[in-house]
Amino acid sequence: MSGVYWGIVTGLLAMVVTLFVCIDILYGGEGRSSKRLGDGIGESNETVGSATTGSRQAA
Repeated sequence: MSGVYWGIVTGLLAMVVTLFVCIDILYGGEGRSSKRLGDGIGESNETVGSATTGSRQAA
């Protein structure tokens, strides 16, 4: 087969690999950050009712 054919095949494979890497970055990052966000939400809900010295209050 000619070099042009292998160039096209290589380019298409590179595009597919790039697509999967981008999907992994987008959705893989959300999974890790949502766990951290969920932990932070639980902590912030626990501290809502407690009054601490130096906390800001609404006017």
